Amino acid sequence: MIASILAQMDVLDVMERRFVAEVHTDFIEKLEAGEIETKEKQQKLLDAYAEELLRKRLEWANIQVSVVAGAGFEPAAFRL
Repeated sequence: MIASILAQMDVLDVMERRFVAEVHTDFIEKLEAGEIETKEKQQKLLDAYAEELLRKRLEWANIQVSVVAGAGFEPAAFRL
């Protein structure tokens, strides 16, 4: 049970880091292209990213992770 919870937390961390990396790349590309030259446009885009992250966190909350033990994790190996 604990392993499943930890695995799910790891998955959520990975997904959030991936999202942040994608957003960072997108922001830099738009900045370099001159699409968000004003602070107002930059803030509007950052707010949109934040809103999208909140939506994704709600979706990710429903993710189920299965943990399967491999060879060597039998109860006999731990004298259980």
